[in-house]
Amino acid sequence: MEQKPSQSPSGRPTDVNKKQDNHPKGSAKKTVSNAASFDELQDSEGHYRPVAKAVGAWLDDINFDALNHLNEQAADIFYRKGVTFTVYSDAKNIERMIPFDIIPRIIAASEWRQIEAGCKQRITALNAFLHDIYHDQAIMKAGIVPDEYVYASGCYEPWMMGISLDKPIYSHISGIDLIRDESGQFCVLEDNLRTPSGVSYMLESRNISEMLLSDVFSQTPILGVSDYPKRLQACLASATSKYDPQIVILTPGRFNSAYYEHAFLAHEMNVPLVHGYDLVVEDSKVYMQGTRGKVQVDIIYRRIDDPYIDPLAFRSDSILGVSGLMSAYRAGNVVIVNAPGTGVADDKSLYPFVPDMIEFYLGEKPILPNIKTYQCRKPEDLDYVLNHLGELVVKETQGSGGYGMLIGPTSTTAEIEAYRARLLENPAGFIAQPTISLSTNPTAVSDGIAPRHIDLRPFILSHGDGSVDIVPGGLTRVAMVEGSLVVNSSQGGGIKDTWVIDDSTLSEPMSGTRQPSEYQLDRQGNDAIIASHAHYHDPIQPLEAGYESPEGAPMILLLSTANHLVWLGRYSERLYYYDSIIKRLVKGNIEKSELQHLITHLGFNVDINQSFTCMKANLLSDLEQDKIPNVVHYIETNVQEAKGVIGKDTSELYNLIKRLSSAGTYRAATLQLHACNAAMAQEHPAVTSFWQLGRHFEQLERTVFLKEDSAAISLEFKHWVNQLPENTRWRELIRLTNQMIKSQQLSDFQLLSKECNMILQQGV
Repeated sequence: MEQKPSQSPSGRPTDVNKKQDNHPKGSAKKTVSNAASFDELQDSEGHYRPVAKAVGAWLDDINFDALNHLNEQAADIFYRKGVTFTVYSDAKNIERMIPFDIIPRIIAASEWRQIEAGCKQRITALNAFLHDIYHDQAIMKAGIVPDEYVYASGCYEPWMMGISLDKPIYSHISGIDLIRDESGQFCVLEDNLRTPSGVSYMLESRNISEMLLSDVFSQTPILGVSDYPKRLQACLASATSKYDPQIVILTPGRFNSAYYEHAFLAHEMNVPLVHGYDLVVEDSKVYMQGTRGKVQVDIIYRRIDDPYIDPLAFRSDSILGVSGLMSAYRAGNVVIVNAPGTGVADDKSLYPFVPDMIEFYLGEKPILPNIKTYQCRKPEDLDYVLNHLGELVVKETQGSGGYGMLIGPTSTTAEIEAYRARLLENPAGFIAQPTISLSTNPTAVSDGIAPRHIDLRPFILSHGDGSVDIVPGGLTRVAMVEGSLVVNSSQGGGIKDTWVIDDSTLSEPMSGTRQPSEYQLDRQGNDAIIASHAHYHDPIQPLEAGYESPEGAPMILLLSTANHLVWLGRYSERLYYYDSIIKRLVKGNIEKSELQHLITHLGFNVDINQSFTCMKANLLSDLEQDKIPNVVHYIETNVQEAKGVIGKDTSELYNLIKRLSSAGTYRAATLQLHACNAAMAQEHPAVTSFWQLGRHFEQLERTVFLKEDSAAISLEFKHWVNQLPENTRWRELIRLTNQMIKSQQLSDFQLLSKECNMILQQGV
């Protein structure tokens, strides 16, 4: 996410309504922004804007302790749910919790209509431009967009030339970053047409508002955003003429910064979350490898960049994509959303031409203006930029996430000179813009409430029939630090909920929210309670398409996911066993010969020739410092990889294991595993079966290694093998298990283990 240029607030200690100090003890001290910035909640006289009066009244009444407590609750919810992002610039590549502020950003519905119209106009023109440059190239022939700008873009894909899409839409899911200037005018800062992220943060922020600000929220006419997943699914399905197409979300994996969002959307749409290794191309068709066999894929909502989607067509060293995917795409047997080559339309060097595109393709004037932009490839613009580096924001034309930027007003002389050298080396790779004073919104800070600069990313869905759908809201990003010019999460920014409020019912001077009758409030409250439990005990089921009703559609469980479920079961059982050993060591309930037997056959890093006391101490140390932390780590790894089929509540329970083990309380983590196991037992039967298979395989392996009687556990293992899909290779495991039951020999167990691993690894 890109950082946005802005100016810091003044930080004057005054009330939001410009009343004099005299704050009661414990109240939230408030400050206002620099007069150059547009304040989202107040007018120039310090009065709350009509549409924001309900929130303003709440802010005036709340004290700092209560406000701080709300933000702490929100952070705890995010932590519990695992709403994180990965910071690529961090040497440890660690996951971080995205900062959230409980004070919402308010937009009147009358204002939103302009935003909506402007975004629809803009994305319609951009989609027309993309179709044009890969076909007739009329805008280039007309000299409106120089062809060298298009061909020089690193996102231009010659592979896409002449491909006739079933539905001529290239960017189905788009995000347009907007800012509000000093006058309150919404302007477009940049377009995001490749793989725009952040919609899960928008939806999770709304969930928190509804939960923690229920009193204000329930009496305010806020337009809803919760149906976005249904809108997204309809948009994806519209990308093909095929009835009830099979949709998947293609993720680069759990180390991607937006992996939480990938799993979130897969959950909400009940579609499979797949990796590149889950898909194969045969006869120019794409299939995913499930536990019941191959299933053809019709639409791939990919969340990986062009160079990595097909190693045969793009980067040959990519392990994230699918070999042969572009051949299936060119044959029209699969739709890739967004289309390859879409990124050329959000290349920052082409951003200045979007108003011309709107006029060329639509015959209209732009509703939302651009920011003044200097193209450093032009000698006159480069000369101006070099002479004003200390005043401008300079960006790489294909940069993102706030990386590789220069913000002149906050940069040192050395940083400016270093950037000057980069500019001179490759002028065509940069653009520059004036430092814009972004609008501000009250934000909870360490000592009260203060203005912080914000932007807005609405999410636009372009359907196959040419219609455009925009959920009323979007992602509001906020610079959390005073004086900071950063709003993107990868650079330290946070998020806020965005309330689009229906102001048509507010009478002049629109002094407050509508007051429903007592009966209406009771009915709304009851409806809200019922709605909040709509997904109670509703297991995740990525369903196979082509069935008349969801009840009759089988669940799609990928072979790779089944593999992770098996290992989740194995590591869960291993943690229990390690805990039982610790209990026996602490209580002194174990003999020296048995201890030596365990160490020898289960691979503990302990010398069996030392004294009994040292053996016990060293085994205890090995368990607590090595074995158990590793097992907990692998439980977390497999939970993350299986997120596409594990319910949200179950995932939250597993997140607590990670939290407890991070604090070194391994006993509590083991106890938490009981709750996780109870939840796993209530998941979809296919999910439970593979997880139970892993648990019982671990028990069987341990029994065999310790040379104990394995007949009983072999029968238990056979029971769970019988639950696996029929008429598949899984049936072979029954024969091998029967053989194992009869012989109880290590060699027969090894055959069983080898066959089980071979089947599972077909999908990895």
